[in-house]
Amino acid sequence: MNDFIIKESPYPIQLARLADTRDIEECRSVFAKLSEVLGLAPVQAEKSLEVFDDIRALYEGRFKGYKACDTEYHDFRHVLDVVLAALRITDSLMLDGEKFSKNNIFLLSLAALFHDTGYIPETDDPVENGAVYTSTHVRRSMVFAEKYMSERGYSKDDIEKTKQMILLTDLSVKPDDIEFSDPETEKLAKILASADLIGQTADRIYLEKLLFLYREFETGNIPFYSSEEELLSKTIGFFDIIEKRLSNELDGLTGKLLLHFQKRYGINEDLYRKGMNNNLKYLKKILAEHPGRHREFLKRDNMTGKL
Repeated sequence: MNDFIIKESPYPIQLARLADTRDIEECRSVFAKLSEVLGLAPVQAEKSLEVFDDIRALYEGRFKGYKACDTEYHDFRHVLDVVLAALRITDSLMLDGEKFSKNNIFLLSLAALFHDTGYIPETDDPVENGAVYTSTHVRRSMVFAEKYMSERGYSKDDIEKTKQMILLTDLSVKPDDIEFSDPETEKLAKILASADLIGQTADRIYLEKLLFLYREFETGNIPFYSSEEELLSKTIGFFDIIEKRLSNELDGLTGKLLLHFQKRYGINEDLYRKGMNNNLKYLKKILAEHPGRHREFLKRDNMTGKL
């Protein structure tokens, strides 16, 4: 018997059939199950769900002192993608014999939930859109994490570890740039940074969401792209960049994910690798065969209807 549920569908198996990010309650249940499988103590599992609910409230505009999330690439669905990927990577490594302290796994969950909170404007913030914080959002996320955890009585050591994990999600930061508390925190930071990369690029609506990323870059004055199509074209090169980061700087920690899918679902393939490969293949096809018409071929979840 498998540990997790696979929803029935006539279509090929994909990540969305394990946890559909359109259904937050479903993802919350999978998050709770992963916490259980990873051996978190009941009090840690309960606290992680409290943080999950608070961060959901933050993104939905129900958290005191903050506006709702208004960045449609870096939204709560992205947070769900990342937190589930982080715990799945951790599970795969533990199935391969790695050991992690339960407290540090708990902190990894928190760091994943906090990692993009820096996009959320405060209530009295005069900015028109949180995307203005694109270049500073990681540091702002660390500030949010520290404030949230301090107000709830977390130790200074736990706060610092959480901030270190968040910091490595910045693509411009290398592991050697961070003075980690200990080797285990460094490994968990690499897990989170890996999850941030594969969680987004394997997402079934990744290509559609890139159009919203372009708008975020415009608002944030990121100067590298003059059009949606240029961003899509350069995304092919981005796949090469993240493959190198995953393999080299992040120690290839995603390489054991197959173990998770085999053990927990009875699936004999790495669905993150499958999703990434499918997205890259389809992106190349659109750009080669339909130049200038990409919106016509990016129809999932009616995302382009929001543009």
